[in-house]
Amino acid sequence: MIVKMFDLARDHEEVKSDLLKIAERVLSDGEFILGKEVRAFEEDFARFVGVKHAVSVGSGTDAIKIAGLANGLQRGDKVVTTPNTYIATAMSLSLHGIEPVFCEIETKTYNMDPERLKEMLAHEKGIKLCIPVHLYGHPCDMDAIAGICNEHGVDILEDACQAHGSLYKGRKVGTFGGASAFSFYPTKNLGCYGDGGIILTNSDAMYEQALMLRNHGQQGRHLHVKEGYNSRLDEIQAAFLRYKLTKLSEWNEKRRVIASWYVRGLQDAPVILPQEETWAYHVYHLFVIRVKQRDGLMRYLTDKNITTLIHYPTPIHLQKAYSSLGYGPGSFPKAEGVAREIVSLPLYPSLTEEEVGYVCESIQEFYRA
Repeated sequence: MIVKMFDLARDHEEVKSDLLKIAERVLSDGEFILGKEVRAFEEDFARFVGVKHAVSVGSGTDAIKIAGLANGLQRGDKVVTTPNTYIATAMSLSLHGIEPVFCEIETKTYNMDPERLKEMLAHEKGIKLCIPVHLYGHPCDMDAIAGICNEHGVDILEDACQAHGSLYKGRKVGTFGGASAFSFYPTKNLGCYGDGGIILTNSDAMYEQALMLRNHGQQGRHLHVKEGYNSRLDEIQAAFLRYKLTKLSEWNEKRRVIASWYVRGLQDAPVILPQEETWAYHVYHLFVIRVKQRDGLMRYLTDKNITTLIHYPTPIHLQKAYSSLGYGPGSFPKAEGVAREIVSLPLYPSLTEEEVGYVCESIQEFYRA
């Protein structure tokens, strides 16, 4: 048996014929940039999450960048996020002279630890924005984080790039801060066929700023009121995403069922399984376990034709690109410890129970050997 980490071709087989019809429709319409498909998808996604405005952009990275700049961040400001996320969370803004500082995680969900955030904001000066990351599809503790940020006058930009449809106390993530950012990278729970992203906000002012920043700083055709970017979701991707959005809740439920198969199959194995808080609805963008002898396990699974990955092997503060920030090994022991043990197992909507059983049995075999 061969079990891939992702199998986009198989996932997309059920929607392939519909997507081909959509492509034909868009091609026949002859409108490809910032047209009716983009506007319709933005409206649908904003409604799905429960916010007033949506601005689609070229990637999740651009969504964080443009949302931060639309919030008024300037060179020399600081943003706080966690070190165990994809580097784009920090790099999207650090390229503009905005310094990332990091907050330790808690090891149940691997998300930002509100207690450590409280300590940081009490002592670290110059932090203008907090970027909690809903890692792997599990929401952060947003009541605690929002309360602390409000106390210190710090705005929130949610990095929801891995959490489409995830719920915190029955409310969708992406609705708790001044803005939120989502990615539509192909392997996301809602993915397009290339890069894409979106910014959500209830602020009219941030909405207007984001609209300008994504399109060369234009307030109207050839009226450029500030420097901006070329970061636009194209019509055909918007049309695909609008259709796939109607399937997202069903696909998220499939992910949760697959996660339950893993939990059942690995409950007696010497691994730490993903935890779901009682107030959370985890959408399992990734199914991440913690293990001893990780490298050996990954090699063993490779030999069994099972693909695994690590999300993410090196915390951001230990990346060479950020060596100038002055962090070093031991700066965030929980994040660093987790990074040495995590491994992501295959999980996607078309994964079968038989395939999950094969993965679980192979893991059991490794630890019995």
